[in-house]
Amino acid sequence: MHNHRQHNHYIHMILKNKELRDMYLALSLKTLAMSMVGIFIPIFLIVERGMDLGGIILFYFFASLGYILTAPFAGKFVSRFGLKNSAMLTIPMFIIFYLGMFSSENLGFSLNYLALFLGITQAMYWIPFTTHFVRSSDKRHRSEEVGLLSAIMIVSSMSGPFFGALVINWLGFGFLFKLASGLLALGIIPLMFTKYNHESFRCRLKDIRKIPGRLTLKMFAFGATNTVELVFWPVFLFSVVNAYTSFGLIFLIAEFGSLLGAMWLGSIEDRNKLLKILRIGGILCSFIWLSRVFLTGAIVLAAVTIVGAFLHNLVEIPFNTLEYDRFVKKKYLAEFVVFRGILESVGRIVLLGILAIFMHYNAAFLTSSLMYLTYLF
Repeated sequence: MHNHRQHNHYIHMILKNKELRDMYLALSLKTLAMSMVGIFIPIFLIVERGMDLGGIILFYFFASLGYILTAPFAGKFVSRFGLKNSAMLTIPMFIIFYLGMFSSENLGFSLNYLALFLGITQAMYWIPFTTHFVRSSDKRHRSEEVGLLSAIMIVSSMSGPFFGALVINWLGFGFLFKLASGLLALGIIPLMFTKYNHESFRCRLKDIRKIPGRLTLKMFAFGATNTVELVFWPVFLFSVVNAYTSFGLIFLIAEFGSLLGAMWLGSIEDRNKLLKILRIGGILCSFIWLSRVFLTGAIVLAAVTIVGAFLHNLVEIPFNTLEYDRFVKKKYLAEFVVFRGILESVGRIVLLGILAIFMHYNAAFLTSSLMYLTYLF
């Protein structure tokens, strides 16, 4: 009971931290906007633009490539113009991407150019945001802050897929892209009140070799499994459910389960306990992804999606907490944030390469199952 009161007290203290509070508000608006659209992008490409699995693989390959090529320059941009300006710049970039998707049929050029632009935009957003968050967080309570960060993202994204599905049913994809763009524009307002923070940056790509091999493998795995979770599983599930509203409802329930996991994990500060949870989570997630190869039926697959969303937090929150501890000790923090982003993108490309060879969703699910086992080491 004492720990529970202490946990609630610290959440109150976090929300009194104006810097973190404004960051959380900006992120919640951005997450709401992107959750309304995010899982529907590959479905939009298939249903509205006639892409097949090969086209989806190529689209996300170019997005990953755009991230890798931009990441070092994003770090330099942060160093020169500050974390605040870097984060604010990406809001109109995301809006351009969404409006480009809406107008893609009339643009007359390959959608892969938009994919490349998406990767550039993601690098320009996540590198300054992650750097700013780690610098602003408190080591003694970092698990709570990471847990609260995850919880706020989950709360913001809970209704997104369901609301997005309703918008698609009633008003179409075009209105959905415009609505998401409007919410992103609102996200600029809280960022305007954050401090101008300068972050020293030195990027020598050869230093990436200093990252331990086991950690490198985990970063590969993190990028690969997230891609399966956010791209290929939604596409596969939609092919079974085949109804936007039911599809959105499944992810609404799944995000609620994920929220419960984030709130529980956010109360754990013992690093040894977090490491044990990370390993247990790796085993359970590996099993749940293996089971997706064999299970069939809309109700069963919906249940697996909900359980999997909860289990995913057993990996994501401990892993991020432990890695943020490692990052914050570095003089050039942004450099290591850049390296992590690059390694995760390489993991995505490895996953996409495997999927391109076998051209079957089961290849992605099996790869994800194997990747989760890296958290045992």
